[in-house]
Amino acid sequence: MADRLSIYRGALRLLGPSNLASLTEDIPDKRALDAAWQDSVTSMLERGMWNFAIRTVELSVDENVEPLFGFKHAFSKPSDWVRTVSISEYADFHEGLRRFEDETQYWHCDPEKLYVRYVSNDEAYGRNIGAWRQHFADALSAYLAFQCGLPISADKGNRNDLYQLFKELLADAKTKDAVDERVRDKPPGRLTRSRNAGNHRDRYRG
Repeated sequence: MADRLSIYRGALRLLGPSNLASLTEDIPDKRALDAAWQDSVTSMLERGMWNFAIRTVELSVDENVEPLFGFKHAFSKPSDWVRTVSISEYADFHEGLRRFEDETQYWHCDPEKLYVRYVSNDEAYGRNIGAWRQHFADALSAYLAFQCGLPISADKGNRNDLYQLFKELLADAKTKDAVDERVRDKPPGRLTRSRNAGNHRDRYRG
């Protein structure tokens, strides 16, 4: 399980010798990481469709917002919205919404209800460190090291190397997260489909 101290330690290991014992230590390295933490987590959340951060909501029409010309309704984006995963007028998302406009803090479309899956920065979703997979934490450690490279190590060459490492770890994290998504959405096997078809026929016979 990821935690902030282990992520800090991972970042500092990439920058050189360090002995950060706890998050209560008041040392320059720790202060540099603290200053970079919020923006770095936000940046990481914006870079992927992370499964642990995805939230699903039902939205109602915002009566206080004038919809764009050509659309019937406007919907306000949730305050914890980071990026959109999917939008539908159906609760089961069996079909995506094709005609809509995304403008600033609103979605404009014709349905009176909107169902949205999105990456959330809420403390129970995207910022829930306990839900982060290790590959996400590793990429974040590298990004923090990159962000703090000059204040801590003052080595520009090292900072460039850190960014390359971050990109590699980010790509790996996205790949593993996508694999998790495919497993979650894996279609039923032939035996399961056969049983379901049989049950479907039996219902009609009854």
